Amino acid sequence: MNHTTFSRKKFLNRSFQIGVLISLAPLGKSLLAFSREDSEFYRNDPLAFADSIGITSNIQKIILSAMLAPNSHNTQPWKVKIESDTSFLLYGDTDRRLPPIDPINRQFYHSQGTFLELARLAADSMMFDAKITLFPSGIPIENQMIMKPVAKFVISPKDKCVHDFLFLSVPKRQMNRSIYSGEFISEDEVINLKKLTFASFVDLKFVLKEENIKNYTDILHQAFVTETNIKAANEVSRVWFRTDTNDIFSKRDGITLEGNGLSGLKLWLVKKFFIDLSPEGWHSETSKKGGNDIAKAQIDSTKGLVFFVTEGKDTAVEWIKTGMDFMRFTLAVANENLAFHTMNQALEDYPESNVYHNILRDKLGLSKKSRIQLMGRIGRSDFSFASPRRDIKEILI
Repeated sequence: MNHTTFSRKKFLNRSFQIGVLISLAPLGKSLLAFSREDSEFYRNDPLAFADSIGITSNIQKIILSAMLAPNSHNTQPWKVKIESDTSFLLYGDTDRRLPPIDPINRQFYHSQGTFLELARLAADSMMFDAKITLFPSGIPIENQMIMKPVAKFVISPKDKCVHDFLFLSVPKRQMNRSIYSGEFISEDEVINLKKLTFASFVDLKFVLKEENIKNYTDILHQAFVTETNIKAANEVSRVWFRTDTNDIFSKRDGITLEGNGLSGLKLWLVKKFFIDLSPEGWHSETSKKGGNDIAKAQIDSTKGLVFFVTEGKDTAVEWIKTGMDFMRFTLAVANENLAFHTMNQALEDYPESNVYHNILRDKLGLSKKSRIQLMGRIGRSDFSFASPRRDIKEILI
Protein backbone atom coordinates (compact mmCIF):
# COMPACT_ATOMS: atom_id res chain seq x y z
CA MET A 1 0.00 0.00 0.00
CA ASN A 2 1.46 3.41 -0.95
CA HIS A 3 2.11 6.24 1.48
CA THR A 4 -0.88 8.29 0.29
CA THR A 5 -3.32 5.44 0.95
CA PHE A 6 -1.83 4.79 4.37
CA SER A 7 -2.19 8.45 5.35
CA ARG A 8 -5.82 8.46 4.30
CA LYS A 9 -6.38 5.29 6.28
CA LYS A 10 -4.83 6.86 9.36
CA PHE A 11 -7.00 9.93 8.96
CA LEU A 12 -10.13 7.82 8.60
CA ASN A 13 -9.36 5.73 11.66
CA ARG A 14 -8.95 8.88 13.73
CA SER A 15 -12.26 10.21 12.45
CA PHE A 16 -13.97 7.00 13.59
CA GLN A 17 -12.53 7.36 17.06
CA ILE A 18 -13.72 10.92 17.56
CA GLY A 19 -17.10 10.18 16.00
CA VAL A 20 -17.05 12.78 13.25
CA LEU A 21 -20.21 12.64 11.10
CA ILE A 22 -20.49 14.86 8.03
CA SER A 23 -23.58 14.45 5.89
CA LEU A 24 -23.43 14.37 2.12
CA ALA A 25 -26.19 15.46 -0.21
CA PRO A 26 -28.45 12.54 -1.16
CA LEU A 27 -27.24 10.48 -4.10
CA GLY A 28 -29.20 10.54 -7.32
CA LYS A 29 -32.57 8.84 -7.45
CA SER A 30 -31.38 6.76 -10.37
CA LEU A 31 -29.15 4.85 -7.94
CA LEU A 32 -31.13 4.62 -4.73
CA ALA A 33 -34.71 5.80 -4.81
CA PHE A 34 -36.74 2.71 -5.59
CA SER A 35 -34.67 0.04 -3.91
CA ARG A 36 -33.93 1.96 -0.73
CA GLU A 37 -37.51 3.17 -0.46
CA ASP A 38 -38.78 -0.38 -0.95
CA SER A 39 -36.49 -1.64 1.82
CA GLU A 40 -37.70 1.06 4.20
CA PHE A 41 -41.36 0.51 3.27
CA TYR A 42 -40.94 -3.23 3.85
CA ARG A 43 -39.53 -2.70 7.34
CA ASN A 44 -41.95 0.07 8.31
CA ASP A 45 -45.05 -1.94 7.44
CA PRO A 46 -44.40 -5.50 6.21
CA LEU A 47 -48.10 -6.33 5.89
CA ALA A 48 -48.80 -3.26 3.76
CA PHE A 49 -45.67 -4.01 1.75
CA ALA A 50 -47.01 -7.51 1.11
CA ASP A 51 -50.22 -6.00 -0.25
CA SER A 52 -48.23 -3.64 -2.47
CA ILE A 53 -46.40 -6.51 -4.20
CA GLY A 54 -49.55 -8.56 -4.69
CA ILE A 55 -49.33 -11.00 -1.77
CA THR A 56 -52.82 -11.80 -0.49
CA SER A 57 -52.23 -15.14 1.28
CA ASN A 58 -52.15 -14.83 5.06
CA ILE A 59 -49.46 -17.48 5.40
CA GLN A 60 -47.25 -15.73 2.83
CA LYS A 61 -47.72 -12.40 4.62
CA ILE A 62 -46.56 -14.05 7.84
CA ILE A 63 -43.49 -15.52 6.11
CA LEU A 64 -42.64 -12.17 4.50
CA SER A 65 -42.87 -10.46 7.90
CA ALA A 66 -40.70 -13.12 9.55
CA MET A 67 -37.94 -12.47 7.01
CA LEU A 68 -37.25 -9.21 8.87
CA ALA A 69 -35.90 -11.24 11.81
CA PRO A 70 -32.29 -10.64 12.90
CA ASN A 71 -29.88 -13.31 11.69
CA SER A 72 -26.16 -13.93 11.62
CA HIS A 73 -24.33 -11.81 9.00
CA ASN A 74 -27.71 -11.12 7.35
CA THR A 75 -27.39 -14.48 5.60
CA GLN A 76 -31.15 -15.10 5.97
CA PRO A 77 -30.57 -18.89 6.23
CA TRP A 78 -34.18 -19.95 5.74
CA LYS A 79 -36.09 -22.20 3.38
CA VAL A 80 -39.88 -22.47 3.65
CA LYS A 81 -42.32 -24.98 2.21
CA ILE A 82 -45.93 -23.82 2.30
CA GLU A 83 -48.15 -26.82 3.04
CA SER A 84 -51.54 -25.09 2.99
CA ASP A 85 -53.26 -21.76 3.57
CA THR A 86 -52.67 -22.27 7.29
CA SER A 87 -49.28 -23.98 7.63
CA PHE A 88 -45.68 -24.05 6.51
CA LEU A 89 -42.51 -26.03 7.22
CA LEU A 90 -39.30 -24.16 8.04
CA TYR A 91 -35.96 -25.60 6.91
CA GLY A 92 -32.43 -24.35 7.41
CA ASP A 93 -30.65 -23.22 4.25
CA THR A 94 -27.41 -25.19 4.36
CA ASP A 95 -25.81 -22.98 1.69
CA ARG A 96 -26.01 -20.04 4.10
CA ARG A 97 -24.20 -21.50 7.07
CA LEU A 98 -20.97 -19.99 8.38
CA PRO A 99 -18.80 -22.97 9.45
CA PRO A 100 -15.57 -21.06 10.29
CA ILE A 101 -17.33 -18.97 12.97
CA ASP A 102 -20.30 -21.25 13.62
CA PRO A 103 -18.97 -24.82 13.32
CA ILE A 104 -21.76 -26.48 15.33
CA ASN A 105 -24.59 -24.34 13.85
CA ARG A 106 -25.43 -22.53 17.10
CA GLN A 107 -25.97 -19.15 15.41
CA PHE A 108 -27.63 -20.88 12.46
CA TYR A 109 -30.32 -22.25 14.78
CA HIS A 110 -30.59 -18.98 16.70
CA SER A 111 -31.61 -17.49 13.34
CA GLN A 112 -34.29 -20.16 12.90
CA GLY A 113 -35.67 -19.17 16.30
CA THR A 114 -35.85 -15.47 15.47
CA PHE A 115 -37.76 -16.29 12.28
CA LEU A 116 -40.28 -18.47 14.12
CA GLU A 117 -40.94 -15.94 16.87
CA LEU A 118 -41.41 -13.06 14.46
CA ALA A 119 -43.72 -15.26 12.39
CA ARG A 120 -45.73 -15.96 15.55
CA LEU A 121 -45.94 -12.24 16.35
CA ALA A 122 -47.00 -11.42 12.79
CA ALA A 123 -49.72 -14.06 12.98
CA ASP A 124 -50.85 -12.64 16.31
CA SER A 125 -51.18 -9.17 14.78
CA MET A 126 -53.40 -10.67 12.07
CA MET A 127 -55.72 -12.31 14.64
CA PHE A 128 -54.26 -15.80 14.40
CA ASP A 129 -52.82 -18.07 17.07
CA ALA A 130 -49.75 -20.05 16.02
CA LYS A 131 -48.67 -23.53 17.00
CA ILE A 132 -44.95 -24.22 16.54
CA THR A 133 -43.64 -27.78 16.62
CA LEU A 134 -39.86 -28.01 16.66
CA PHE A 135 -38.16 -30.77 14.64
CA PRO A 136 -41.35 -32.70 13.80
CA SER A 137 -39.24 -35.34 12.00
CA GLY A 138 -36.36 -35.29 14.50
CA ILE A 139 -33.17 -33.22 14.68
CA PRO A 140 -31.34 -33.59 11.36
CA ILE A 141 -27.72 -34.55 11.05
CA GLU A 142 -25.48 -32.70 8.61
CA ASN A 143 -26.78 -34.16 5.35
CA GLN A 144 -30.46 -34.22 6.41
CA MET A 145 -31.13 -30.52 6.88
CA ILE A 146 -32.97 -30.07 3.62
CA MET A 147 -35.08 -33.19 4.32
CA LYS A 148 -35.96 -32.71 7.99
CA PRO A 149 -37.69 -29.42 8.86
CA VAL A 150 -36.64 -27.21 11.73
CA ALA A 151 -40.28 -26.57 12.60
CA LYS A 152 -43.89 -26.91 11.56
CA PHE A 153 -45.88 -23.68 11.86
CA VAL A 154 -49.70 -23.78 11.92
CA ILE A 155 -52.13 -20.88 12.35
CA SER A 156 -55.73 -20.87 13.52
CA PRO A 157 -58.20 -18.00 14.16
CA LYS A 158 -57.99 -16.49 17.63
CA ASP A 159 -60.84 -17.32 19.97
CA LYS A 160 -59.82 -14.55 22.39
CA CYS A 161 -58.84 -10.98 21.54
CA VAL A 162 -55.52 -11.08 23.38
CA HIS A 163 -52.51 -9.63 21.62
CA ASP A 164 -48.73 -9.49 22.00
CA PHE A 165 -48.00 -5.92 20.96
CA LEU A 166 -44.26 -6.36 20.38
CA PHE A 167 -44.94 -6.70 16.66
CA LEU A 168 -45.64 -2.95 16.59
CA SER A 169 -41.92 -2.35 17.25
CA VAL A 170 -40.79 -4.04 14.03
CA PRO A 171 -40.34 -0.72 12.15
CA LYS A 172 -37.80 0.48 14.75
CA ARG A 173 -35.91 -2.81 15.14
CA GLN A 174 -32.43 -2.92 13.70
CA MET A 175 -28.90 -3.99 14.56
CA ASN A 176 -27.35 -0.61 15.36
CA ARG A 177 -23.56 -0.83 15.13
CA SER A 178 -22.89 2.91 15.40
CA ILE A 179 -21.00 4.72 18.14
CA TYR A 180 -23.35 5.18 21.10
CA SER A 181 -23.72 8.36 23.14
CA GLY A 182 -25.77 9.75 26.01
CA GLU A 183 -26.53 8.30 29.41
CA PHE A 184 -25.72 4.79 30.59
CA ILE A 185 -28.57 2.29 30.73
CA SER A 186 -30.47 2.52 34.01
CA GLU A 187 -31.92 -0.12 36.31
CA ASP A 188 -35.42 1.14 35.49
CA GLU A 189 -34.78 0.63 31.78
CA VAL A 190 -33.61 -2.91 32.44
CA ILE A 191 -36.80 -3.64 34.39
CA ASN A 192 -38.86 -2.43 31.42
CA LEU A 193 -36.81 -4.49 28.96
CA LYS A 194 -37.32 -7.64 31.02
CA LYS A 195 -41.06 -7.05 31.28
CA LEU A 196 -41.44 -6.43 27.56
CA THR A 197 -39.24 -9.35 26.54
CA PHE A 198 -41.01 -11.77 28.87
CA ALA A 199 -38.30 -14.35 28.13
CA SER A 200 -39.59 -17.88 28.52
CA PHE A 201 -36.30 -19.72 28.15
CA VAL A 202 -33.11 -17.65 28.58
CA ASP A 203 -31.92 -15.76 31.64
CA LEU A 204 -31.04 -12.16 30.80
CA LYS A 205 -27.93 -10.95 32.63
CA PHE A 206 -27.15 -7.23 32.46
CA VAL A 207 -23.95 -5.34 33.24
CA LEU A 208 -24.60 -1.68 34.03
CA LYS A 209 -22.61 1.38 35.12
CA GLU A 210 -19.42 2.60 33.50
CA GLU A 211 -17.01 1.06 35.99
CA ASN A 212 -18.58 -2.40 35.61
CA ILE A 213 -18.77 -2.26 31.82
CA LYS A 214 -15.05 -1.39 31.65
CA ASN A 215 -14.29 -4.78 33.20
CA TYR A 216 -15.57 -6.40 29.99
CA THR A 217 -14.54 -4.10 27.16
CA ASP A 218 -10.94 -5.32 26.84
CA ILE A 219 -12.08 -8.94 26.63
CA LEU A 220 -14.63 -8.14 23.94
CA HIS A 221 -12.06 -6.25 21.90
CA GLN A 222 -9.46 -9.01 22.32
CA ALA A 223 -12.01 -11.55 21.07
CA PHE A 224 -12.70 -9.37 18.03
CA VAL A 225 -8.99 -9.03 17.26
CA THR A 226 -8.49 -12.78 17.69
CA GLU A 227 -11.23 -13.57 15.18
CA THR A 228 -9.86 -11.02 12.72
CA ASN A 229 -6.48 -12.75 12.87
CA ILE A 230 -7.98 -16.17 12.06
CA LYS A 231 -8.00 -16.05 8.29
CA ALA A 232 -10.91 -18.46 7.75
CA ALA A 233 -13.07 -16.58 10.24
CA ASN A 234 -12.12 -13.18 8.81
CA GLU A 235 -12.87 -14.50 5.32
CA VAL A 236 -16.52 -15.01 6.31
CA SER A 237 -17.02 -11.27 6.62
CA ARG A 238 -15.26 -10.61 3.31
CA VAL A 239 -17.50 -13.06 1.44
CA TRP A 240 -20.68 -11.59 2.89
CA PHE A 241 -19.65 -7.93 2.62
CA ARG A 242 -21.61 -5.77 0.18
CA THR A 243 -20.23 -2.33 -0.71
CA ASP A 244 -21.60 -1.33 -4.11
CA THR A 245 -25.06 0.20 -3.77
CA ASN A 246 -26.45 -1.80 -6.68
CA ASP A 247 -25.00 -4.96 -5.11
CA ILE A 248 -26.60 -4.19 -1.75
CA PHE A 249 -30.07 -3.80 -3.18
CA SER A 250 -29.89 -6.56 -5.78
CA LYS A 251 -28.47 -9.35 -3.59
CA ARG A 252 -30.39 -7.98 -0.59
CA ASP A 253 -28.36 -9.90 1.98
CA GLY A 254 -24.99 -9.75 3.71
CA ILE A 255 -23.31 -7.03 5.76
CA THR A 256 -22.69 -3.45 4.71
CA LEU A 257 -20.81 -0.34 5.76
CA GLU A 258 -24.19 1.36 6.18
CA GLY A 259 -25.28 -1.43 8.50
CA ASN A 260 -22.08 -0.89 10.47
CA GLY A 261 -23.09 2.65 11.34
CA LEU A 262 -21.34 4.62 8.61
CA SER A 263 -22.97 7.56 6.88
CA GLY A 264 -22.16 10.81 5.16
CA LEU A 265 -18.53 11.65 4.38
CA LYS A 266 -17.19 8.68 6.32
CA LEU A 267 -19.19 6.28 4.21
CA TRP A 268 -18.11 7.92 0.97
CA LEU A 269 -14.43 7.97 1.97
CA VAL A 270 -14.37 4.32 2.96
CA LYS A 271 -16.10 3.19 -0.20
CA LYS A 272 -13.97 5.41 -2.42
CA PHE A 273 -10.51 4.90 -0.96
CA PHE A 274 -10.24 2.26 1.73
CA ILE A 275 -12.51 -0.75 1.41
CA ASP A 276 -10.75 -3.54 -0.47
CA LEU A 277 -12.64 -6.80 -0.86
CA SER A 278 -9.81 -8.62 -2.59
CA PRO A 279 -8.42 -11.43 -0.41
CA GLU A 280 -5.04 -9.72 -0.25
CA GLY A 281 -6.48 -6.34 0.71
CA TRP A 282 -9.06 -7.66 3.18
CA HIS A 283 -6.55 -9.77 5.12
CA SER A 284 -3.77 -7.16 5.10
CA GLU A 285 -2.51 -5.87 8.44
CA THR A 286 -3.62 -2.33 7.57
CA SER A 287 -7.15 -3.45 6.77
CA LYS A 288 -7.43 -5.59 9.89
CA LYS A 289 -6.16 -2.76 12.07
CA GLY A 290 -8.78 -0.43 10.61
CA GLY A 291 -11.54 -2.92 11.41
CA ASN A 292 -10.21 -3.55 14.91
CA ASP A 293 -10.02 0.19 15.64
CA ILE A 294 -13.64 0.63 14.55
CA ALA A 295 -14.70 -2.27 16.79
CA LYS A 296 -12.83 -0.76 19.74
CA ALA A 297 -14.61 2.57 19.27
CA GLN A 298 -17.95 0.76 19.18
CA ILE A 299 -17.17 -1.31 22.28
CA ASP A 300 -15.84 1.68 24.22
CA SER A 301 -19.10 3.55 23.59
CA THR A 302 -21.19 0.81 25.24
CA LYS A 303 -23.81 2.04 27.73
CA GLY A 304 -24.88 -1.40 28.94
CA LEU A 305 -24.24 -5.08 28.26
CA VAL A 306 -26.69 -7.97 28.09
CA PHE A 307 -25.96 -11.71 28.12
CA PHE A 308 -28.41 -14.45 27.08
CA VAL A 309 -27.71 -17.40 29.37
CA THR A 310 -29.05 -20.95 29.35
CA GLU A 311 -28.53 -23.69 31.91
CA GLY A 312 -28.08 -27.41 31.36
CA LYS A 313 -28.72 -28.81 27.89
CA ASP A 314 -27.05 -27.12 24.94
CA THR A 315 -28.60 -28.57 21.77
CA ALA A 316 -30.33 -27.32 18.63
CA VAL A 317 -33.65 -27.18 20.49
CA GLU A 318 -32.18 -24.83 23.10
CA TRP A 319 -30.56 -22.73 20.38
CA ILE A 320 -33.88 -22.22 18.61
CA LYS A 321 -35.63 -21.29 21.85
CA THR A 322 -32.80 -18.85 22.59
CA GLY A 323 -33.39 -17.26 19.19
CA MET A 324 -37.08 -16.85 19.98
CA ASP A 325 -36.36 -14.99 23.23
CA PHE A 326 -33.66 -12.99 21.46
CA MET A 327 -36.19 -11.88 18.84
CA ARG A 328 -38.44 -10.58 21.59
CA PHE A 329 -35.57 -8.74 23.27
CA THR A 330 -34.62 -6.91 20.07
CA LEU A 331 -38.20 -5.70 19.74
CA ALA A 332 -38.30 -4.68 23.40
CA VAL A 333 -35.14 -2.61 22.89
CA ALA A 334 -36.70 -0.98 19.83
CA ASN A 335 -39.86 -0.23 21.79
CA GLU A 336 -37.77 1.65 24.36
CA ASN A 337 -35.94 3.60 21.62
CA LEU A 338 -32.58 2.09 22.57
CA ALA A 339 -29.81 0.93 20.26
CA PHE A 340 -28.56 -2.67 20.32
CA HIS A 341 -25.72 -4.58 18.66
CA THR A 342 -24.72 -8.22 19.13
CA MET A 343 -21.00 -8.90 19.55
CA ASN A 344 -20.53 -12.66 19.69
CA GLN A 345 -16.85 -13.07 18.80
CA ALA A 346 -16.21 -14.17 22.41
CA LEU A 347 -18.95 -16.82 22.27
CA GLU A 348 -18.33 -18.78 19.10
CA ASP A 349 -17.57 -22.48 18.98
CA TYR A 350 -13.94 -22.65 17.92
CA PRO A 351 -11.09 -23.16 20.43
CA GLU A 352 -9.78 -19.58 20.50
CA SER A 353 -13.25 -18.20 21.20
CA ASN A 354 -14.04 -20.76 23.89
CA VAL A 355 -11.28 -19.25 26.01
CA TYR A 356 -13.13 -15.92 26.08
CA HIS A 357 -16.48 -17.59 26.77
CA ASN A 358 -15.03 -19.20 29.88
CA ILE A 359 -13.60 -15.85 31.06
CA LEU A 360 -16.96 -14.13 30.60
CA ARG A 361 -18.80 -16.95 32.33
CA ASP A 362 -16.51 -16.63 35.36
CA LYS A 363 -16.84 -12.85 35.44
CA LEU A 364 -20.63 -13.19 35.50
CA GLY A 365 -20.43 -15.76 38.30
CA LEU A 366 -22.15 -18.46 36.28
CA SER A 367 -21.94 -22.19 36.89
CA LYS A 368 -19.96 -24.56 34.67
CA LYS A 369 -23.29 -25.85 33.29
CA SER A 370 -24.22 -22.38 32.08
CA ARG A 371 -23.79 -21.36 28.48
CA ILE A 372 -23.76 -17.76 27.26
CA GLN A 373 -25.63 -18.12 23.99
CA LEU A 374 -25.53 -14.52 22.82
CA MET A 375 -24.47 -11.13 24.08
CA GLY A 376 -24.73 -7.53 22.96
CA ARG A 377 -24.10 -3.92 23.79
CA ILE A 378 -26.90 -1.44 24.46
CA GLY A 379 -26.84 2.33 24.11
CA ARG A 380 -28.39 5.36 22.51
CA SER A 381 -28.10 6.38 18.88
CA ASP A 382 -30.19 8.12 16.23
CA PHE A 383 -28.49 6.24 13.39
CA SER A 384 -30.80 4.15 11.21
CA PHE A 385 -30.38 1.87 8.21
CA ALA A 386 -32.91 -0.70 7.02
CA SER A 387 -30.84 -3.72 5.97
CA PRO A 388 -32.49 -5.21 2.88
CA ARG A 389 -34.14 -8.61 2.80
CA ARG A 390 -34.40 -10.99 -0.13
CA ASP A 391 -37.44 -11.63 -2.31
CA ILE A 392 -39.76 -14.12 -0.63
CA LYS A 393 -39.55 -16.28 -3.75
CA GLU A 394 -35.89 -16.99 -2.95
CA ILE A 395 -36.70 -18.79 0.29
CA LEU A 396 -39.80 -20.70 -0.85
CA ILE A 397 -39.39 -24.33 -1.92
